[in-house]
Amino acid sequence: MILRYATLLGLTAAFVVGGVAVVQHVKNAQAQAPGISVTPAAPQAEPAQPDASPPPDVTAPTAPAMPLTPTVENPLPENPTPLVNAPPAETTPPVVAAPPVETPAPAAKPAVADKKDSIAAKLLFAAQKLPTLGKAMAIGYYPRGCLQGGVELPVNGPTWQVMRLSRNRNWGHPSLVNFLEKFAPAAAKVTGWKGILIGDMAQPRGGPLPFGHLSHQIGLDVDVWFMPMPNHTLTPEEREKTSASNLVADDWKHLNPATWTPQHIAFIKTAAEQPNVERVLVNAVIKKELCRADPKASWLEKVRPWYGHHDHIHVRLACPADSPSCRKQPPVTGDDGCSDKALAYWFSDKVLRPAKAPPTTPVKPPKPVTLADMPPACKNVLDAPAKQATKTN
Repeated sequence: MILRYATLLGLTAAFVVGGVAVVQHVKNAQAQAPGISVTPAAPQAEPAQPDASPPPDVTAPTAPAMPLTPTVENPLPENPTPLVNAPPAETTPPVVAAPPVETPAPAAKPAVADKKDSIAAKLLFAAQKLPTLGKAMAIGYYPRGCLQGGVELPVNGPTWQVMRLSRNRNWGHPSLVNFLEKFAPAAAKVTGWKGILIGDMAQPRGGPLPFGHLSHQIGLDVDVWFMPMPNHTLTPEEREKTSASNLVADDWKHLNPATWTPQHIAFIKTAAEQPNVERVLVNAVIKKELCRADPKASWLEKVRPWYGHHDHIHVRLACPADSPSCRKQPPVTGDDGCSDKALAYWFSDKVLRPAKAPPTTPVKPPKPVTLADMPPACKNVLDAPAKQATKTN
C-alpha cells in the first residue's frame, strides 16, 4: 500500500515538472525562431473606466494535460511564473479592392461677360458712325436711352446750317428732323433772320455722349443757337470755331444789352408753340424776361429755366407714337413758372455762386454709365447692322 502511494506521488510530481518544462521549451523555441521578436510589446492604454466599475476577472490558464520530461536545454526554473495564454494572432483583414475613383466632370465654365458690359457706354456709342437699319424708334428716357434707325439732318438747308460737324451729332428721330425743317423757316420769318444755326442733336445711334450733355440720347433733343445764320455757307473751320452769342450779363442776374434783342422773344415763342414740343429750356434770366414781356402767354409754361442755356435754346419733343419704349417726361405743373417763388432758386447763391471744395479735397469721378445701366434694347441697337447714310450737303 505504501509503495502504491509513493508511486502515485511520483507520477504527479513528474506530471507537474513535465508541464513546466514544456512551457519553458516553447518559450525557448519562440525566442530562437527567425523573424519573431521576443521584445514585449508596450502595453496599450486602456480607455478610462468609471471609478465604480471593477476591473474584469482574468481566468487563470489551464496547465497542459501531457507531462513532459525536462531537458538540459530547458531546465525547470526554481520559481516558475504562471502560464499566460498568448493573445490570438491578429488576423490580417482581407484586401478589399478600392472602388474606382470617379473622375469628376469638368466644372461648367462661368458665362463670360460681354466685354462691352464693362466699358463706358459713351465710348461705345460715340464709336458708331452710322445709324442702324430698321424702323426708327426712340428707346428709353431722354438722359438714359438710345436711338434705332436714326435719320440725319442735312448740314445745310434753305434756312439752317449745322454747327460742330466733327461731333457727328446731327442725327435724330424722324420727328425731330421734321420739326427742324418746319421750325427753321418759321423762326427766320418771325425774327427777320436769314435762318438758324443748329447745335447738337444726337449721335447716329443715340446713347450717352462723351461730353457736353447728359440728355440728347434718344433723338428727341436739339440745341438751337441764339444767333442768326450768316448770309454765306460756313466753312468747316468756321463751324468749329464760331461761338454762340451769350444773352446774359456777367453777373448772371441780368440780360446782356449788347446781345439781347426783341427778336429772341419771337424766336423762343415760335419754338414753344409747336404742338409736339414738350419743353424749351433757357437760362433763368431769359425766363424772367419772358415773364415780364408777356406775363399772360400760355406758351410760357413750356419754357423752363435750367443751368447754362444762356447762348441757345434746348428744344425737347414728346415721345412719338411709333416708339412704345420711349419714356415720357412728366407733364408741366400747370403754372407758367413766372412767380418769384418759382424763380428764386435760380438766383440763389447755391446756383450762381456754388461752394467749391478745397483744392486738397479729392474728387471721386462719377461711375460711368455702362450698357447694363441702359434699356436692354440698347445693346441690340449697338450691335445692329449699319444703314448707309445718304450724302448730305
